[in-house]
Amino acid sequence: MNAVKRRAFLINSGLWVLCLLVPLLLLNNSYIARLNWIIYDTMHGFLSHEVSEQVVIVAIDDKSLQQIGRWPWSRSVHTSLLEKTTELGVKAVGFDILFPESEAADIDQIFAEAIQQSGKVVLAVAPETNTLGQIASESLPIPVLALAADSLGHVDYELGVDGICRSVYLYAGLDGAHWPAFSYAVYQTAYGKLFSAKSTEPAGSGWTRSQSVYIPFLTLPRTISRVSFSDVLSGQVDDLIRNKLLLVGATATGLGDQLSTPVSGNHQRMSGVEVNAHVLEALIQQRTLEYASLPLQAICTVLVTLLFSLVMYLFGLLRAPVVFFTSITLALLLAFICLQLTHIWVPPVSALVGIMVAYFVWGWRSQAIVQGKLFRLNQTLQHQGDHDPVSALPNRSMLEKSLNQSMLHAKQVGDLVSVYIINSGQLRTINDQLGFKVGDELLHKVALRIQQTLGEEAVVAKINGEFAVVQVTSNELRIKHVGGRLLQILQQPIEWQGKDYYLPPSIGVSVFPEDGLSSDALINHAFTAMHRAKADKKRGLLFFSHQMRTDLVQRSELENDLRNALANKEFEVYYQPKVCANNHNIKGAEALLRWHHPSRGMIPPSDFIPLAEKQGVIVDIGAWVLREACFQTKQWHALGFSEFQVAVNVSAVQLTESDFPAVLHDTLVETKLDPQLLEIEVTETALMTDVELTISILEQIKALGTGVAVDDFGTGYSSLNYLNMFPVDSLKIDRVFVKDIGIKSDSKDITSSIIGMAHRLNLKVVAEGVETPAQAQFMKDNACEYLQGFLFSKPLPANEFTDLLSRS
Repeated sequence: MNAVKRRAFLINSGLWVLCLLVPLLLLNNSYIARLNWIIYDTMHGFLSHEVSEQVVIVAIDDKSLQQIGRWPWSRSVHTSLLEKTTELGVKAVGFDILFPESEAADIDQIFAEAIQQSGKVVLAVAPETNTLGQIASESLPIPVLALAADSLGHVDYELGVDGICRSVYLYAGLDGAHWPAFSYAVYQTAYGKLFSAKSTEPAGSGWTRSQSVYIPFLTLPRTISRVSFSDVLSGQVDDLIRNKLLLVGATATGLGDQLSTPVSGNHQRMSGVEVNAHVLEALIQQRTLEYASLPLQAICTVLVTLLFSLVMYLFGLLRAPVVFFTSITLALLLAFICLQLTHIWVPPVSALVGIMVAYFVWGWRSQAIVQGKLFRLNQTLQHQGDHDPVSALPNRSMLEKSLNQSMLHAKQVGDLVSVYIINSGQLRTINDQLGFKVGDELLHKVALRIQQTLGEEAVVAKINGEFAVVQVTSNELRIKHVGGRLLQILQQPIEWQGKDYYLPPSIGVSVFPEDGLSSDALINHAFTAMHRAKADKKRGLLFFSHQMRTDLVQRSELENDLRNALANKEFEVYYQPKVCANNHNIKGAEALLRWHHPSRGMIPPSDFIPLAEKQGVIVDIGAWVLREACFQTKQWHALGFSEFQVAVNVSAVQLTESDFPAVLHDTLVETKLDPQLLEIEVTETALMTDVELTISILEQIKALGTGVAVDDFGTGYSSLNYLNMFPVDSLKIDRVFVKDIGIKSDSKDITSSIIGMAHRLNLKVVAEGVETPAQAQFMKDNACEYLQGFLFSKPLPANEFTDLLSRS
C-alpha cells in the first residue's frame, strides 16, 4: 500500500471511529440525558395501559380534614379505618404515612392490634437526611407498630437530572437494600409472591438502592380510583373498596410528598400515594419498564450508526437528506416500539447523535471526495489542455512556454535555441491500411525514440500532428549534429507485431535569434523548413532560410491571386498541334492553359495547377478551358478544317470531385461540337485514384461519343494490365522516354514495347516532346500514329494557331 492509499485508509478509519466514539462518549452526558428524558416523556404519553381496578387510593384530602380535624390525626382514626376495611375483606392496606413517634401507649397498642388483626397492612419507611443533605438514618414506625405490620416498605423515590420522578428502586435501606419498595411490599402482601425472580439485599454503607424499575404512569393521573378517608369511615364507599388494595396517603395541599412525574404536567405535582398507586398498578399488570444498560445502549448506538452509514453508502450523497431524516424518524420509532412491546427504554439520543455525526462525517467525506475529484479533473483538464492526447507530449501551448523560457535564458548567457519540427512520412498510408490505432502506437514509439535520443536536455512536444523539439545549445555545430542524429534514428524501421514499418522523417529547423525572436516566429519558420524538406523528397533535413519565407509569402500571394484569376480574365488557352506521324499534317491540337499574371507575367502551369487543385478552383477553371477549347474548335471548323480534333486535359480533382459527365454534356450542347472531335486526356495517376469511380465516369464520357486518352503514360503505374481495365482510345507516351531516343538504347526498347502493347489493346499512340527529326523518324518506324512537340510547333495562342493551320 503506497503512502497516498495508506493515508486515505487512516483518514477514513479515523472518521468511522469518530462516528462511533462520539455518541458513546456522550451516553452519560447530562445534556444528552435531558434530551433522552424529553423524548421518553413524549413517548410515555403515547403508551396505552388499561387500569386493573384493583387499587384504590384512600385520600387524606381537604374534605377529610374538614370532617375529622386538623392533621395529624390520632391513631385511633386509623384504627377505625382498619376495622372498617377488615370487615370489607380488602386484600391489603398500605399506609403511606410515617409513624416514627409514639402517641399514647394504649392508643398505639390498639392500633397495633388492629394492624395485626387485619394481617395485611404495610407501613412506610423513609430515609432521613442530615444538614449536609446526606441520608444518615431511617424513619421507621415505632416498634409496636412495626412488629404488628405484615411488611414495611420504603418510600424513597428516584428523581432524574431534571427533578422528575420516573422510577423507583424495588429495594433500598440503610447499610443494605433490605426494605422493599412500599408498593412492592403491598403487592407481596396482597398476592404473596415476588414481582420478579430477582431479590437481593446488596450490602453497603449508607443508604443503598437496588433494582431500579421505571414506572409506566397511566396517562391520566386520576384514572386510579380514589375515595375520601372520611367516606370510608362513614361507609359511603364500601362497594368501591371491597376486596381491593388500599393505599392510604395524603393528597391535600401541603401534606405529604409532592412529586413531578411525566404525566403530571402544567406544573402540577403528584402526591406520593398517587405515585405508589401507579407503581402498584404496574406491578399487578407485570408491566414495569426497564432502563437499558450502558452496554446495550452502546450496542444499539453502534448498530444504528453502522446501519445508517450503510444506507448512506447505498443511496449516495444526493439522497442523503432524505435518508438522514428518515433514519432519525425510524430510530425514534424503534425506541417507541421497544418501549411499548418489550418494556425496555433504550435512550435514542446517543444513536441520533451517531446518525448526525455519521451524516456530517459522510457529507464532509463526500465533499472531500468531490473536491478531490474536481481537483483531479482540473489537473486532468489542465494536463489535457497542455498535452497531446495520443502521445501525452506537451502541446503547442506548453511548447511556447518552454521555448520562451529557453529564449530568455539563452539571451542572458548567449546560447542558441533550436526548434526542430519533425514530420513522420507515410503515416496517412498506415492509417488508411491498418487504422488510426496502429498509427497512434507507431507515433508513440517515434516519440519514445526521440526522447531516448535527446535525453532530458531537450523538450519534446506534439503540435499540429508533428513532433517538435526545443533544445538549448552553445554552437551551431551541435544543432546540425542533433538534426542529423534525429534524421538517422527516425529513418530506421519501427517494429510492430513482428513487422517493420518506415516513417521517413522530414525535419525543419529554425534557430534563435537568427531566425526569429519570438516563439511563434521560430515555430512557424521551422514548419516552413519542414514543408520544404518534405516537398524536396531528397533532403530529409532542412534549415530555415529567409528565402524560404520569401517563397512562402509569394506562394501565399499567388494562391490569393489564383482565386480571382478566372474572374479577372487572366487565363488564356494555348494550342499545340498534334500531327500525323506519316506526313506531319496537323490532325488536331492539345488545349493548354496559360496564366498571364498582371505583375509576374506568364506563370508556368506546373506552378499554379497544383495550387488550383488544392484550393478546388480547378473545377471552375477546367470547365472554362473545356468550353473555350470547344468554341475555338467550332471556329476552326467554320474556317474549313472540319476534321480538326481538340484534346483537353482533365485533372483528377475535376474528374472525380465534380459531375464532370454532366458538365461535358452541357458544354457539347452549348458549343454544338461533334463529340467525336473532342478527346479528354486523363493522367495515369488520376486513373488510379479511385478505380471503380474512374471507370464509371469514363464510361459515361464514352457514352457521349467523346474519346479518352491516357496522358503522360509511363510516369505512373506504367502497367498495360491496369490500362486494359479502363475504356480508353489512345495513350500518350511521356516526353521523358522520347527525349532519350538516340541517346539511351533502353529508351528505344521501352518506347517500342509501349507502342506494340498499345496496338495489341487497339489503342492509338501519341508521342509527346518530339523535338528532333530522329525522334520523329523512330516513332514513324514503330507505327506511332501521332506526334506532338517543338519540332512542329510550340504551344500557340488561338490566333497564331489559326495562322499555322492556314499555312499547313
